[in-house]
Amino acid sequence: MELKYKESFALKLSIYGSVIMAITGIIASIFGNSISLLFDALYTIIAMSISLAGLRIAKLLSIKYSPRFNFGYYSFEPLFVLINGLMLMALAVSLFVSSIQSILDGGRIIKLEVVTEYLLFSVIVCGSLTIILKYYSKLTKSEIVHTESINWLLDALISVVVLLVFLMSLVIDGTQFGFLIPFLDPGITIILIICFIYQPYKLIKSGVMDLLRAAPPKKMLDEIKEKLFSNKQKYGFVDVTVLAAKTGRTTLIEVELYFDKSFEIKTMELLDSLKNNIKSEIETYSQNLNVKVNINCIK
Repeated sequence: MELKYKESFALKLSIYGSVIMAITGIIASIFGNSISLLFDALYTIIAMSISLAGLRIAKLLSIKYSPRFNFGYYSFEPLFVLINGLMLMALAVSLFVSSIQSILDGGRIIKLEVVTEYLLFSVIVCGSLTIILKYYSKLTKSEIVHTESINWLLDALISVVVLLVFLMSLVIDGTQFGFLIPFLDPGITIILIICFIYQPYKLIKSGVMDLLRAAPPKKMLDEIKEKLFSNKQKYGFVDVTVLAAKTGRTTLIEVELYFDKSFEIKTMELLDSLKNNIKSEIETYSQNLNVKVNINCIK
């Protein structure tokens, strides 16, 4: 199976999982009277809508260019990541405010049996999808699938923590701490949002930096330069400059090779051959590089 089909399969699997969890989550939040389950369900609905967009983007990324987008669709992927982060941030802020209001109103009583059954189901489904999508993200090197695996991991962790907290209500029921039970649901929602808020912030930062075409990690550029300098005598250049911009999974690299004034290329075929050989050397570093090689002579 080709990598693009594996990526498509992984995203479809995520969408099917999202549909199941969204439907069961909304039903459980209604019958269980739980705002934390509503948070879980809405989180899943957002993930599902983003997965549908991600499936389309994954297909676009396989197209090198089009009449409207002459340089391809590389920027669509970080745009997807940015939108994902913004939507998750909006969800977190809105439910944080709702939970504060619930506490001020005296809390809420949940139906523990309904909530527990749903959370056990959620832990199993989300945990399984996290493992599967993590495997496919490593296999395909897809940031979209990687983002999906993070979403499912967070969903699984949310379910685990909420389940443990609600089970604690059985312990404190009938004790001097029983008055805390109505505040468990909005309280755990607030705590989860505080712990969770860094992830959408990280996605927003990553999306913005990629859209602005920031350079990839310095280590990557140093390793590419080292690879080029190891072939310095083979190709005859005296110096090299490497410029790079990361856009989603693709890193755009422009290599400026400098030759002294004695350098001569008799035909265009030889010049193209030199550029292609150097380009091939660099592309062995990663399959997600878009490399351009320029030849310069030092006067």
